[in-house]
Amino acid sequence: MSVEPERAEATPAAEHVAEAMIKLWQRAHEDVAPTVSEEQMRVLLALGGEANAPDRIARDLCVSASWATRLLDCLEQRTLVRRLPSGEFSVTGAGTCVLEATRQRRRQLLEQTLMTAAPSDRPVLRDTFNQLYGVVSPLARVPRSRSPL
Repeated sequence: MSVEPERAEATPAAEHVAEAMIKLWQRAHEDVAPTVSEEQMRVLLALGGEANAPDRIARDLCVSASWATRLLDCLEQRTLVRRLPSGEFSVTGAGTCVLEATRQRRRQLLEQTLMTAAPSDRPVLRDTFNQLYGVVSPLARVPRSRSPL
């Protein structure tokens, strides 16, 4: 009979899963767009499908406005974003292609990984991932505080 793990036992397991998922994301990014830096990819993701001002991107990523502007300028030079007359930036078609290709590669890697699980374990994994998403996703919307590090 299985016993629900204590919080002390669940935390290291969750940390291992998070680290593995981060590595999987990085691999997908490197496979698709190795010349786009991790910081630039974060800016593309932060922009998503809507135009935003550099100061908003800076707040979302917890970086200085000047750093966000430098990243946006670099992405603009690479034609992955465009500067609008309002001063905001939006993702171009090329930037959207990079994001979508990265997502598709990530899905492929996830599917390959999940196919290594025993067929009887796959529904359990799906349910566990859905529960974890339900717990974690609201936390992603909580405003960040500046870290002293």
